[in-house]
Amino acid sequence: MSILDAIKKSVLEGFSAEISVSDILFSLGIAFLAGLFILLIYRITFKGISFNRSFEGTLLMISTISALIVLTISSNLALSLGMVGALSIVRFRTAIKEASDTAFMFWAVAAAGAGYFILTILGTLVIGFLTFVSLKLISHTASSYLLIVRTNTDAALGIVAKMFVENGIRNRVSSITENERHFEAIYEIRIGLSHHKLVSALKKIPDVTDVTLVDCRNTPI
Repeated sequence: MSILDAIKKSVLEGFSAEISVSDILFSLGIAFLAGLFILLIYRITFKGISFNRSFEGTLLMISTISALIVLTISSNLALSLGMVGALSIVRFRTAIKEASDTAFMFWAVAAAGAGYFILTILGTLVIGFLTFVSLKLISHTASSYLLIVRTNTDAALGIVAKMFVENGIRNRVSSITENERHFEAIYEIRIGLSHHKLVSALKKIPDVTDVTLVDCRNTPI
């Protein structure tokens, strides 16, 4: 047997000519359950500003559709090459707002499993556990808030900025509004569990009339 024949035989042995109905249902079922688990981890660990409900359904669809594609291309060499060529011309232009959403999308694609069910189940459980633990540890350090401060003078805003520096509060000015009646500044801040103390301290600053703290996480309840 020549080297070319050996390579050809090795490649062709990796494709099964027939796929039973039970294999199809079992593969799709495993991918669907893995997608549900990924969806659960996403809901628990989401820390973005705007929660997108449609993205949840997208994760579930990606895992199941990917499993269907893997089953199709694993059954026939010519069909797999044609499908890869067809998929290569597809362009997705949907903007992903959160960087972590990209990782969840890749995770949903990997949940297809390529027929390795034990690898799919164990890999999904391990990744889910590590994701949950790491993101929970990060979330306990500090949370994102929008702080709205309304004052009668611009000097009071300078005192607010000085208080941020003295207490080591990470902040960024989102907007400042000035009119005949008051000054209003909106800050993006990261602070731990002492947020109520911050509001009380800001209210004690002279010329500060209103202080509003808005949670930016918008996680599902």
